[in-house]
Amino acid sequence: MLLRIVLLRFSLGFLLFAGAGAATAQPATPRYRNLVMEGGGIRGIAYGGALQELEQQGVLRGIERVGGTSAGAIQAALLAVGYSASEIIAVVNATPVQRLNDGRFIFFGGSHRLVKQYGWYRGDQFATYMSELVARKTQQPNLTLGELHALAQQQPTRFRDLYTTGTNLTTQRVQVFSYETTPTMRVADAVRISMSIPLYFRAVLLDAQNNVITGTPAPGQPVQVLVDGGLLANYPIDLFDKPRYLAAGSPGTPDVRGNVFNPETLGLRLDRAEQIPLDTVVTGRRQLAPYDIQDFNTYMGALYTVALENLNPMQPEDWKRTVSINFLGFSPKIKRVTDTQKKLLMDSGRQGVQAFLARQPIQK
Repeated sequence: MLLRIVLLRFSLGFLLFAGAGAATAQPATPRYRNLVMEGGGIRGIAYGGALQELEQQGVLRGIERVGGTSAGAIQAALLAVGYSASEIIAVVNATPVQRLNDGRFIFFGGSHRLVKQYGWYRGDQFATYMSELVARKTQQPNLTLGELHALAQQQPTRFRDLYTTGTNLTTQRVQVFSYETTPTMRVADAVRISMSIPLYFRAVLLDAQNNVITGTPAPGQPVQVLVDGGLLANYPIDLFDKPRYLAAGSPGTPDVRGNVFNPETLGLRLDRAEQIPLDTVVTGRRQLAPYDIQDFNTYMGALYTVALENLNPMQPEDWKRTVSINFLGFSPKIKRVTDTQKKLLMDSGRQGVQAFLARQPIQK
């Protein structure tokens, strides 16, 4: 089963965004302190419009922690180090996708890396570029998660704590990277792990202390192999469902995992148009919407959806804090998109947020 998901995740790539104008809106009273974003590849263009709408409605103003997986981790990291929604859109809109596909002698080199390092492309260029983006806002290209936390404590209106996910193939579990778990890890490396699409980008190796191993591991050195967090936690909406993240006096009893539903978490999720009506009913999703399979693309879409959804189950109450965004039938795979297509996805993201907020009780 895992091999199927690995092959399906092969198509996911760097999150692209495009600029678009937003209608003027009156700020709302902040209700959320945590923001989580799903992985989604090229479909994540829609997040640009969603974030602009959240910013205009005053929601981003109250966010203290941001988390995400794969493409969502990239977006979360930029928010964490101080980028506004418009700045994120501008940055990624100016980033050529092909810049991420690095490595000498692509065919023969890629074949060698695939066998020896578990990925066709190196992924080094992405890590370098992510470091540059971090430095633009912090003057520290090697900023660690612990150092980011210190900045968030000193300037809470500018910086936020970052939480990303990775799939640890060695331990066979999801691993969360944050100042709480890996304070000395670089922000760029935490994101690089989360977007390490299996077989596409080279896997990231960690030692027993969760330090990134550069080069070839020493003989006998314990090694952990990390790849894209989307294999097991594509939409980690429960990242902040722990008592320590709840507001003082919040009700709730921890479940067997120690989790407590956190109503101050908001999630952005990409879905099919046919699925969204089932996601937004009062009782929450009851089933996956059927697929009309007519060709190989729709076959792969159906296979990807049923596998990923069953590996990443949600609780019924999670839909109350989830913004469902229509990805308009786009595949998650890396490809160029036109300005018109970008605008369509941006508008869809904005509409998803508007529909979600319209269903919420008015805050006094």
